[in-house]
Amino acid sequence: MIDTEACPHGLMEEIGTLAREVRDVLDAGLPARQRAAGIHSAFAKRGYHALVVPRESGGRGLDHLTAGLIYEALSYELPGTLHGTMTTAHCALMISSGLTNEFHLERLEAIAGEDHPGAFCLTERDAGSDIGAVGTRAETIPGGFTITGEKAIAINHAIAKTLVVFATLPPASGRAALNAFVVDPSAEGIRQGPALDTPGMAGGILGPISFDRARVPHECLLGERGSGYLLFMETLDKGRPLVAACCTGEADRALDCAIDHARKRYQFGKPLYAFQDVSFRIAELSTRLKAARLLWKDALERIDRGRPFTMEASMAKLFASSTLMDIASFALELTGYRSVGRNTELERIYHGARLMKSIDGTEAVQKMVIASQL
Repeated sequence: MIDTEACPHGLMEEIGTLAREVRDVLDAGLPARQRAAGIHSAFAKRGYHALVVPRESGGRGLDHLTAGLIYEALSYELPGTLHGTMTTAHCALMISSGLTNEFHLERLEAIAGEDHPGAFCLTERDAGSDIGAVGTRAETIPGGFTITGEKAIAINHAIAKTLVVFATLPPASGRAALNAFVVDPSAEGIRQGPALDTPGMAGGILGPISFDRARVPHECLLGERGSGYLLFMETLDKGRPLVAACCTGEADRALDCAIDHARKRYQFGKPLYAFQDVSFRIAELSTRLKAARLLWKDALERIDRGRPFTMEASMAKLFASSTLMDIASFALELTGYRSVGRNTELERIYHGARLMKSIDGTEAVQKMVIASQL
């Protein structure tokens, strides 16, 4: 169960109100785009997409540890609904890190507002974990750039009002060629493809975005020329423990469901919890859940204190996402047919767990990062 005493004062009451609003959107049977927009709006009007954005830029200006506590609590109450909100938060974090002109500041302030989702456009058919393989290309033209290429998947692709787009910019090569651009999705030459059917992502919408010599002004370039790789790594390093907090909240919810079922369900004259195979497994998973929480708290405290945190961030993401997957699998197996029907809570958590293992880097990527820091 979530430690309500650790959360900021009044948060749980606010989350309770939010949960009712989000569930109303989920139950309304809306098309994917309207559903994603409605859920994003519910989170955004309380600033949950801009928790660490400075107050002077329209955010809540919280420290990273407090943001983690909030994301864990949100994920416990509303599992599977934070993908779009977290994506917008990642966009805001990157723009804040690479901000160099008034245009960037205006976009950051717009994102921190209530109705301005962001989309993070990196992944391509042949580029994901290997960001050096990005094929989307920018070319310099008088007054700005053109961008050409296709992003295979982008969360918030159909509702975003700002895109953070990664593209290579010659004549540089390798990592030095990678740049980030802050782009208006209404620009000519940009097209959003159809939404993908993504079980476990109730609160988001995901699909491809293509760029056909899309013209963008020179101020769209984020940070110094050639800084895209460093901006990307900084954003992921700071985002991973927040994703880990989300994983922990969902895992906590799934484990509570499993424990409740194990105590109420009788077989052979006694509750399932009385069987050692069940109770010992719950004990093991509860221990891992506690460890996952300590890992992401450690990583976020390091960020707030200005200490090195890259390795700890990847450890937190690796362990929390794996723990979520194992707890969701156990809960689904324990509850049996009650949770295998389409759109049950545990079914959503299970499918969401598979997504969370890849967000902000797969298990293999986290292990690569950890090994590089040892």
